[in-house]
Amino acid sequence: MLGRALFLLWIGWTVAGCDSGSSQGPYAQAEQQVWRAVNSSHRGSDGVLVQATLRTFAYEIASAYARAEREDLGQEQLEYRIKRTVYSYVDGTYPAEDGTDINSLYFQYLVYVNPSFDARNPLEKQKFDNWRSQYVRQLVDSIYDRKFPILRNTYNERWGLTLYNRLVFTVYLSSEESQLKPPIADIGDRTFLVNQRGERFKASGLFNSYPYESDRPEGEVLDGKDYYRVFFPNRKDDKKTPIVAHDDEYFELHIEGLGDEPLRTLRWDLPLAYPKLAERKLPNDEEVFARKAAERAERKAKAAEARGE
Repeated sequence: MLGRALFLLWIGWTVAGCDSGSSQGPYAQAEQQVWRAVNSSHRGSDGVLVQATLRTFAYEIASAYARAEREDLGQEQLEYRIKRTVYSYVDGTYPAEDGTDINSLYFQYLVYVNPSFDARNPLEKQKFDNWRSQYVRQLVDSIYDRKFPILRNTYNERWGLTLYNRLVFTVYLSSEESQLKPPIADIGDRTFLVNQRGERFKASGLFNSYPYESDRPEGEVLDGKDYYRVFFPNRKDDKKTPIVAHDDEYFELHIEGLGDEPLRTLRWDLPLAYPKLAERKLPNDEEVFARKAAERAERKAKAAEARGE
């Protein structure tokens, strides 16, 4: 539960605007600009606040840059972390009804590349691991295509507005300014994606409407702060037509029956406006290591001088 508590602390701090300012580094400032672009909120007359973050690939990248800046990491470590984010989606387990084209890479490999794949065979397992690694490496390499800015709306047909072809939302809830304690255990079932054509879609998950059981709200009722995640595969029932097309002007998230509001509408206008990063790449790990070593040596020399050595 510590991770959830820390997340609620962070999101509350960010919503309040306390995580911004000129004292931050350039990547942290860029992350804040991206955060504003991917967020939408609604506070009803009942005082209940809903704040939803659309987890775009650009937002994940901007967040990785900001964390690397805070932790003083190099480019190789930054790219490693971005790859871990990608792996978390391509290795995920998804409902079969989402369609084989957007299920895990393992399932794609089994269906489209090697139907007789035997994971118990070390040689075949190595071939799969190489194929999987190549997919992730090519995606991360595409981030740095010099024809495009690092933060952009589209990286390929599956990554951009979507993460592995899924519109991913983290929805933060707060009743701290309300007298109500509305039920929220099934709020995923009452959260819908609505495109600009007015078509409404349910969230898809392995635990009712939640991706996993850990993504449901912690409480049965909203008493203070809580959050949940929902995924929407960006495909209609024909498994071909996108719910939100690349040339759409907007889409909405509808939340029904929360508190005294029969319907809460959160809207994202497209395309999203992203800032330009100060630098495309961080110093490499070797340069960072050398600088840190020089700084340690300088501090040691100053300490020795202060002791009169």
